[in-house]
Amino acid sequence: MQPRHFMSVVLAATLWGFGGVAGTLLGDHAGLHALSIAMWRMLVAGIALLAYLAVRRSLRWRTLTPRMRRRALATGALTALFEALFFSGIAQASVGLSTLIGIGSAPVFVAAYDWWSTRRRPERPALVALALALAGLALLMGGSLDTGRNGMLGGALALAAGASFAAISVINRTEVPGFGPVEHTALAFTAGGLMLVPVAALAGIGAADDAYGWALTLAMGVLITALAYVSYLRGLRSVPPFVATIVTLLEPLVAAILAAMVLGERLGWVGVLGGVALGSAVVLLRPQRDEPSVLH
Repeated sequence: MQPRHFMSVVLAATLWGFGGVAGTLLGDHAGLHALSIAMWRMLVAGIALLAYLAVRRSLRWRTLTPRMRRRALATGALTALFEALFFSGIAQASVGLSTLIGIGSAPVFVAAYDWWSTRRRPERPALVALALALAGLALLMGGSLDTGRNGMLGGALALAAGASFAAISVINRTEVPGFGPVEHTALAFTAGGLMLVPVAALAGIGAADDAYGWALTLAMGVLITALAYVSYLRGLRSVPPFVATIVTLLEPLVAAILAAMVLGERLGWVGVLGGVALGSAVVLLRPQRDEPSVLH
């Protein structure tokens, strides 16, 4: 596990943490449904990266191998599925419950898959970090764990979202030769955004209608989504999916801090304690040097 790749995953989780505040601001300002926001962030991310590659003339359709196309479609479909399931879970239950189950279950799914497929279990420090991170996440989100109008369904949708994000991490643990993270993200998110169009249409597709709304839309697409996923996929070159999904639990911590600063939400001492636990888990996982793996 190389330190630069570990920091790429940390950067991705940090950028994703801005998504909650930006999405809330965009939804309140433009009156957009959450599924429309998810659709736009994926489409903008994919199209922006395709434009970047076109300017650099570094993506040639004829050079895309069948394996590259399959990987991009799989990543795009799983990401679109995650977005749809996660936001549907929020609609049925609450942000806190969906975040705790959806994001918190991803490293558990990865650990279970690795144990089943390789008969190897994570090392003790990684398991301690997972327990610490999940406890921190529960404390951080404890104030918003309402079951909503349909907690059982919301929890089930969030659990499926966690499984889909775990699958994104697992299938991208090995690189496709010649298929860089920028090209991968560009194609995957363009495809995934298009897949979300009919889903968003059911909820009523909307769009920003002024400069401020489009500035938020572009920020979500280019920075919070495109740059974040490029960093995450780059990090998976040497960071095991189990470790990467634990590190992504930083996302709700960053979101909670920003919500307290920008939206005036109260974090409280319990939330602060949860944040310390989450941060400690990431510090515990950090590589001291280049390491081949955290599994045995």
